[in-house]
Amino acid sequence: MRHIGSLTVCLCLAGSAAGAHPHIFVDTGLTLRFDDQGRLGAVGVVWVYDELSSMLILGDLELDGDADGELTQVERQRLQQEGSTWPEDFDGDLYLSQAGQAIALSGPRDSIVDYRDGRLIETHLRPLATPLAPQPQPVAIKVYDPFYYTFYDLAAAPKMIGRGDCEVRIERADIAAAQKLYADELELLNDEQMLDEGQSPQLGGAFADEVRVTCAAQP
Repeated sequence: MRHIGSLTVCLCLAGSAAGAHPHIFVDTGLTLRFDDQGRLGAVGVVWVYDELSSMLILGDLELDGDADGELTQVERQRLQQEGSTWPEDFDGDLYLSQAGQAIALSGPRDSIVDYRDGRLIETHLRPLATPLAPQPQPVAIKVYDPFYYTFYDLAAAPKMIGRGDCEVRIERADIAAAQKLYADELELLNDEQMLDEGQSPQLGGAFADEVRVTCAAQP
């Protein structure tokens, strides 16, 4: 949850010189929402953070001070405020494309941040800037942090609302090839660049599974 508090930034910086391994792990769920014309109009996103990252983020925000695993109403309000406010340079780590062209998404809507069973849970909706009519080419979907400090694990294929006839295929990432690519890029950096977060190889997409969704045109 890079956009909540300063702790996650510290975690990111700690990993910049340590090689290609993430520090924050997020179970991710996607829901594709189609309108009454069969067009893809929005993507619903669920992020469930690992217990350690959740605990550290709460500590950084000075929430759950008694460590009983429960938040007061005031603490929940603050968590909601922090989690639903994204900085301008955070794009949500959700990427859609078709035929190699990026598909524009709006910022988050209907964001809800909760804390249950020791894990932070964030849900939000990402409408497409323009609803996408079915095309012969599949829509490619990836969820990743470009710097690979956060790893988003797609727990299952996306759910569908509004259509049930689309073909969904998941192409698994070639982790070995991604690690080699990262190592090759890292060798090009000097010591000063390796300690600069902005100079870290932005190859998180190479480690991410890709969902490919193909929908036939509706009569």
